[in-house]
Amino acid sequence: MQRGYIILIVGAALLISGIVVSALWAVPFAGKVLREDTILGGASIRPSGSVNASTQVTDTMRPVSLAIHVERNNGTAGGQIPNNNLRETVRNPNGIIMTSNEFTGAFFTTFKPDIVGKYTATIYNLGHTPVSVNVLIGNLPFVGANNHVNLNSFSGIIVGVILSIIGIIVLIAGIIVLIFDKRRNKPKVHPPT
Repeated sequence: MQRGYIILIVGAALLISGIVVSALWAVPFAGKVLREDTILGGASIRPSGSVNASTQVTDTMRPVSLAIHVERNNGTAGGQIPNNNLRETVRNPNGIIMTSNEFTGAFFTTFKPDIVGKYTATIYNLGHTPVSVNVLIGNLPFVGANNHVNLNSFSGIIVGVILSIIGIIVLIAGIIVLIFDKRRNKPKVHPPT
């Protein structure tokens, strides 16, 4: 077997291994986020209106994360993000305010829950035009104590991506070697004399 084909087989094996490793880590990771967190997609808020999202806290040692993204307004030229002021307020099960902030675009915060129970985030539209928001509230697996990002939860995905990139590079090298080998082994035709 020519060395180019061997390199192609190794590259394909690395690429497939990378995809499998990434999938084996990403699927449970995404499943955990979907099971434990509340996600609101495209929630529309009228001027002076609000929308609620809640999460059930069972472990007060894990921080609760709140991520809010304001969607682009398709009714405006260029689909710009509305410049409305918004306010988020998170209340614990007893109604005590845990966080309260004003923002205009994307927003992310974490807080340490004080008791077990249902925490409710309310997003208020303080502007004069309607807005649509995406909201995620809950325990993100990669946010640890003291709001430190835990990259260990991404380790399998990172290894899979690295294996895939190496596999692609090896595949490209295999193609190049195969082309050089074919040109080198090609019989030379001499013109008749």
